[in-house]
Amino acid sequence: MRIEITRDAAVYRAATEKFLSRDFLRHTVIATGIANHVDGVQAADATSRFLSVHAADDTVVGVAMRAGGREVYLGELPAESLRPVAEAFAAVAPGNTGVEGLVADAEAFAEHWSALRGVGHRELFRTRLFRLGELRFPADVTGAPRRAVDRDVALCVRWSEAMLTESGLPPPHPGPSIIRKRVEAGRWWLWEVGGHPVSLVAHQVPAGGWARIGPVYTPPGERGHGYASALTAHVSRILRRRGLDVCLFTDLANPTANRIYRAIGYEPVHDFANFVFEERGAVSR
Repeated sequence: MRIEITRDAAVYRAATEKFLSRDFLRHTVIATGIANHVDGVQAADATSRFLSVHAADDTVVGVAMRAGGREVYLGELPAESLRPVAEAFAAVAPGNTGVEGLVADAEAFAEHWSALRGVGHRELFRTRLFRLGELRFPADVTGAPRRAVDRDVALCVRWSEAMLTESGLPPPHPGPSIIRKRVEAGRWWLWEVGGHPVSLVAHQVPAGGWARIGPVYTPPGERGHGYASALTAHVSRILRRRGLDVCLFTDLANPTANRIYRAIGYEPVHDFANFVFEERGAVSR
């Protein structure tokens, strides 16, 4: 078993595409992370690292990444590679602050990292990956969808920041320049009532025949009217008509989100956990 790490997303895509294509849904985050770097949507970052695990015959058997200054993200990995993968990231990214992956893998990596770096770890949140089955539209939702345009960028930035603040997700967060590029690419949508935006739904760059919905946000004062459900269904239909499969993540601590996505046809696939690393004895907030 051999581990390779590169900063070049294009080289990494060429090396790992066959492996990723076995299950692009499982690797939706890694596939879109690669695409964002290659296409220039995500600015090149000196901290980005793309890791692959190779068998004796050089076949790729595992993948992981640390992209855009975020924490390590685990793709499919052989169980015996988790410690060497943690060691490899510790060597090139000692300032890494967390890990996310399938629950058992993320927990094992966190334990290895804590032993290697002399830090503690705690679970921050869990998410569930859903895929779209039979799409169903909610009935009797007031308003209509429209694609976000340049004049909406400031609103999209404010709502994105509000969503991330509410969720407690760790930084870094997408900045205005990245959101502007994604709006210009036509991937952000608004639901309007009487010409007033009340909800936001976006989707990531398609990769491997899959498009991932997110972020989704409705301001607190506008919740409970079905706007996010209707807009998610609208965007999902557009993506499916383009020949794409559709997926999304939900926060397992948010029963409302998990219920409304199931109601419009999303089906659960995998559960993921995010662990944060911190100095031993640190007080959790």
